[in-house]
Amino acid sequence: MPDPTPSTSAPTWYGVIRNYFTTRDIEHMRVQGFDLASYDAVKNHAGEIYQQVAAGNMPPGNPWASVWVANFLQWMTAGFPKGTPPATMPATALRALENATSTARIRKDVTTLKDPELAALKKAFTAIMAKDPTDPNSYFVQAGYHWLPAPNTYCMHHVPGYNPWHRAYLLNFENVLRSVPGCEDVTLPYWDITTPFPEVLKNAPFDKYTLPEDIGPAPYVKGYVTQRNDYPTIEANLAQFGVTADINRALSKTDWEDFNGYFAGAPYNTIIAAHDSGHNSIGPTMSDQSVASFDPVFWFFHCNWDRLFWQWQTTMHATDLNGLISTISQTSDPLSYQTFTDPVVGDLAPFTANPPKVNAAQTVNSVESLGVTYQNPASLTRALVNTTAKTKLRALASEAVAVHTQLVNVRVDGINRLKIPGSFNVHLQKDGKTIASRGFFQPTEVEKCENCVNNAIFHFDFELPLEAVQGGKLSVWVEPLNKEFVGDRFPNKLMGNPTISVNLLLSNE
Repeated sequence: MPDPTPSTSAPTWYGVIRNYFTTRDIEHMRVQGFDLASYDAVKNHAGEIYQQVAAGNMPPGNPWASVWVANFLQWMTAGFPKGTPPATMPATALRALENATSTARIRKDVTTLKDPELAALKKAFTAIMAKDPTDPNSYFVQAGYHWLPAPNTYCMHHVPGYNPWHRAYLLNFENVLRSVPGCEDVTLPYWDITTPFPEVLKNAPFDKYTLPEDIGPAPYVKGYVTQRNDYPTIEANLAQFGVTADINRALSKTDWEDFNGYFAGAPYNTIIAAHDSGHNSIGPTMSDQSVASFDPVFWFFHCNWDRLFWQWQTTMHATDLNGLISTISQTSDPLSYQTFTDPVVGDLAPFTANPPKVNAAQTVNSVESLGVTYQNPASLTRALVNTTAKTKLRALASEAVAVHTQLVNVRVDGINRLKIPGSFNVHLQKDGKTIASRGFFQPTEVEKCENCVNNAIFHFDFELPLEAVQGGKLSVWVEPLNKEFVGDRFPNKLMGNPTISVNLLLSNE
């Protein structure tokens, strides 16, 4: 955790209070079932904590300075505000990250690679694509970890393990690229999806992959060549789905569940929504979770989501386990908390029992634990994006909030994803014309996915200006990407008769 700020006129959780608890304090109390890294735990036991620190009893042998005690009481009196972290990390924390970065692999924007770097990357991809499909270091085996071929199918989407699992997956794939002689220093670049589709990814070996053997029912049989929408369509889709807006909205959030979106009741309009819409925009291979990773663009695409996760972590001073836990609501999002504190829940099959042999908690510190970081724009000193425009659907009763009468959130709720064969798009319409769209990414045989079955009912959120929804009738068009069975409109009755609700948005800014 960063160094504590010695004094402040308005102490907040993210700005000051969480930094008062050292790693030793947290580990000591966590064993006893009390997590000082958790906002909920500290808030709920603030009175007890205050009495102990005010009396000088805690921490043992290292009592708080009187100004810290006063700040803690002031924070309690103000209603436990969360606030935001300082724009820059304290010096010691920043130095620790910079020291680790000096020996870490640096992943770069694919459009900035120099000729020797690009040549090595091409060599590595070409080599593993040419390996026998039984070779564990073959492209075929590595791509197969995402879903097909059965029976070893893995799905870590729309759940708290999404970011950790894909971080481990990328590291494993990068290590396979490095196993190619002469490519020992290769790093996996990222495609910043807010920029045009890179020209380099339109050419071999990054443009397509041919299946060397069957992995599932037709068309995914030997000889299948991965497919994409034409590039102007991809660009148009990304704009229609508002992927850039979802990314910026995610980076403006201070809580873990809001950054990710969807789970713990959070709006589905941030990182996971942007990820899903990105997959569907690129299609057709990338829009089917069963086979998406066989399209080479998958790796550059997912490297970008990991970069954005790391960028958010550095902004939130959440680059170690305790820092990340300080952003998770232990009360309203217990599964996320367990994912990082319980090794059983945080298992990232197959990457925990097998290389790179990490669980969710061990992926948090990308630089120190995994030896991976990113070239700018993931700056260690970057401030939150749109910090004056953070919005939410609900707030704590103790918070002072403002109502955004010019903004609304339209939620489409109660969609049973198991009834829809494969990925789909949800279009919000006004008087029959689409005004906003969002994608959802899942396997074709969704009923065979245990994670999907356990998370069957979904909601979609559209944050819009009030005038966009006024003066007309709202409706929803659910468009399955697999149109073989029901055409381009999925009947509402078949997916559970979803509902529409419209809510004004709140802000604590």
